[in-house]
Amino acid sequence: MEKQKVFNPVSPFLVVLVAAMVLVELILQAAEWGLIGGPEAIGWRLDLARDFGFHKAVFEHLLVGGVIEPKVIWPFFSYIFVHQSFAHMVVAAALILGMGKMISDRFSGTSVLVLFFGCGVMGALAFGVFSTSGGFPLIGAYPVFYGFIGTYTWINVAALRKQQKNILPAFNVVGLLLLFRGAFALVYGLSNSWSADLAGLITGFLLAYILGPEGKARIKSWINAARNR
Repeated sequence: MEKQKVFNPVSPFLVVLVAAMVLVELILQAAEWGLIGGPEAIGWRLDLARDFGFHKAVFEHLLVGGVIEPKVIWPFFSYIFVHQSFAHMVVAAALILGMGKMISDRFSGTSVLVLFFGCGVMGALAFGVFSTSGGFPLIGAYPVFYGFIGTYTWINVAALRKQQKNILPAFNVVGLLLLFRGAFALVYGLSNSWSADLAGLITGFLLAYILGPEGKARIKSWINAARNR
């Protein structure tokens, strides 16, 4: 008899990406404790946020048809690996690994990789549209976490539809997150990153239709339906 797996597998791609987040933070912690880099290393976090965070200016540069070069492209991805603090990183890493375990048994490793960066890129684009000019850049992996929440919601929706049940309970986690963010905004003010998190959430849900089980069959049916119109 085949043994059932006690834990869902975690995509190795996801483990490597989270390890990169942890490594960056450990270097910054060593710098802030004076273990490496000397006195100037205390400012490394701000330097990384400036150089690798996503600024609204990057979006505006592309919007006016500016030159597309590496320093304009990498902030769409690199901002994910820089965080505001050690606690900021630990929570993000734990949440992403936790949600990653829930979706890795339904999605291939490549699909998880696409979800990770797809949600990150769309989060950056939304930040570029809705954030204010001259503000602090977008940093941190929370748009990816929200994207995984969107994907997990899709998994629950698909399961409930298969059982011909009401799909509204599948959105309970999303509702709780929105309530939490709303309460947080009332107390501390609306974060500049709210648009990135929301875009990540929506992107994760929509990408799941394509990347999830039977995704290719759904794409073919959409193409055939479009041709038959």
